[in-house]
Amino acid sequence: MMKISTESRDQAPVKVLSVGTQFAGLGGVESVLRSHHDTDADQGIDSRFLVFWEDPAPGWPRARFLGFRDNLSIRQARRRVSEAVPNWQADVVVYHTTWGWPYFDDLFPPARRILYLHSDTPGLDEQLQTRAHWADGFACVNDRIAERVMQARPDLSPDRLLRVLYPIDPPADLPGPNRPWGSPLRLGFCGRLAHEQKRIDRIPELVNRLDASGIQYQLEFLGDGPERAWLESQLPDRKRFVFHGRKSGAEYWDILSSWDALLFVSDYEGTPIALLEAMAAGVIPIHPAIGSGGDRYAAEVDPLLAYPAGDLAALAALISDLARWPTARIETVRRRAINRVHGHASAVYRATFAAFLRHIASQPPLPRRPLPTRPPGLDWLSFRATRQLMDLRRRWNSR
Repeated sequence: MMKISTESRDQAPVKVLSVGTQFAGLGGVESVLRSHHDTDADQGIDSRFLVFWEDPAPGWPRARFLGFRDNLSIRQARRRVSEAVPNWQADVVVYHTTWGWPYFDDLFPPARRILYLHSDTPGLDEQLQTRAHWADGFACVNDRIAERVMQARPDLSPDRLLRVLYPIDPPADLPGPNRPWGSPLRLGFCGRLAHEQKRIDRIPELVNRLDASGIQYQLEFLGDGPERAWLESQLPDRKRFVFHGRKSGAEYWDILSSWDALLFVSDYEGTPIALLEAMAAGVIPIHPAIGSGGDRYAAEVDPLLAYPAGDLAALAALISDLARWPTARIETVRRRAINRVHGHASAVYRATFAAFLRHIASQPPLPRRPLPTRPPGLDWLSFRATRQLMDLRRRWNSR
């Protein structure tokens, strides 16, 4: 993987178009995109942002929110993309999503392409069979994703692949590793309250198992999402189960740093920013062993903290054991968590990623496989109809 000089500020600005499905919402990808909006200019990057599936949000002058809907035709969507940033041509297009590439990529000549892989999503290997041959560079948030890119593109030179250390900006006044251990134990969940990926539907069973174990605990939720109301109805005791909603700034860090442990029950992840931020605050990470960056970090803090994926009995037993850890072990594990994320300082990320953008922009494009040809008339169909047609085709081919 690439080692890059970060001395790039005196060079001519590089024009970068970042493309994603979301921008203003809650999530790690959105957080990274907003960070780029705030700081790219400091690195000599002239950036714009295309956001496919969100309506316009105030406060982001260089972001273009395209407001896609399922009933929008591909033809209409292509017009919105082509008109989003007039009289401005990118040197590099950074795809923060694998979606949309076949529909819109021909609208961005002759820019270089970078595929920024934030998560080990279902179907990634299949998607990489094509997309790995459309990109000129790759940014990967953990080693497993980087390995999968190299499997799909074994001829890729190391300078075209960047192993990303997600940026975090913890405040200087966070409590140290010797702060009091919670009584009751303060557990936290930080992120989207959704069944898909985050699997919050597993929380009620976990609560039942923790109650049966007899430990004293409080479970808090920092974030929002489509299943929040459902989860609140499953956990009605507001003394034991606290829903903070979405927070930011000092209020966010005050809540996060007050927890003893951060829980994940996900099916898949990349390297969750919430996990890195919690570790910076000395919060103990508990993560399923799903082969992501998250469980690797948890295991490096303590091997017991990466529990068998989907095994709620094992998770409840781990939390019960954690509640009885001696003070010396707790302080050791907290200190290890804090030290492990020192390399994620946002200033390092910004300089390193800007240097990678410049490097890819300066290189010749890699040979690309042609984009798939859409059948005549397909562009007049809506996204919904196109998806249904593709599902029918897959079912037919699998007969």
